Amino acid sequence: MSVIFNPVPIAAKCGIPVEDLGLERIEYELEGVSYESVLLFDKKLTAPMAGVIAVPNFFGISQNALEIAAATIGAKQALLVADVFGKTARPTNLDEAVAAITPLLSDRAQLRKRMQAVQEVFKRQTKVNLTDKLAACGFCFGGTAALELARSGASLNAFASLHGTLDSPTPADAQNIKGAVLVLSGAQDPLVPLEQVNAFIAEMSATKADWQLINYGEAGHSFTDPYSNNPGFFYHERTAKRAAIALQSFFVEKLS
Repeated sequence: MSVIFNPVPIAAKCGIPVEDLGLERIEYELEGVSYESVLLFDKKLTAPMAGVIAVPNFFGISQNALEIAAATIGAKQALLVADVFGKTARPTNLDEAVAAITPLLSDRAQLRKRMQAVQEVFKRQTKVNLTDKLAACGFCFGGTAALELARSGASLNAFASLHGTLDSPTPADAQNIKGAVLVLSGAQDPLVPLEQVNAFIAEMSATKADWQLINYGEAGHSFTDPYSNNPGFFYHERTAKRAAIALQSFFVEKLS
């Protein structure tokens, strides 16, 4: 089902007037399933622009997902907020969200296939004039999805994960990574224990990839989500602001 979006707070998070916000639904099919991602862009930027695929947390496409992407990434690039669940899957509670991601976490090949489909759809869309500079990032589950796209060997310039899990059933696939990698994680994240962080460091250190990891000391999981407020899973305003600065600087370096 399609979600009705309020453009006013999305534009405010982007830092642009609401009349300048482009918001377009991008529909496509993969293996008989319909998907609907959402394109956000500044209509005043008429020159060719870089693009960023932004994968939401396990609730998928929502008003909150669009606002988080806008606040964290900004509007210097076109943003495609990616649907990897399918148009009819819009979780509204924890059980539905867990049910949406569990098959994809168990089948990383399928997750990669859906991410690759988003990448191709983004490149083919006609709403904005994209350059050849593209990136993928994600929040929570979306961070995992962005890293899987990187491990698949996708030819993007940059990949970023914000409070996403770092585990991989096939760590040798990190040898396939072509673009730069940025991981922004919380040291108090119960889903990313130190052992997982160290395994990721070992995985990436065995490659020639350009990678970096920032572990924020006071942050847990979901530190960019203003509506998250549970032990280990909570919004942390200072870290959210620092992460946005780090991410935007990364994209300026890799997408300019």
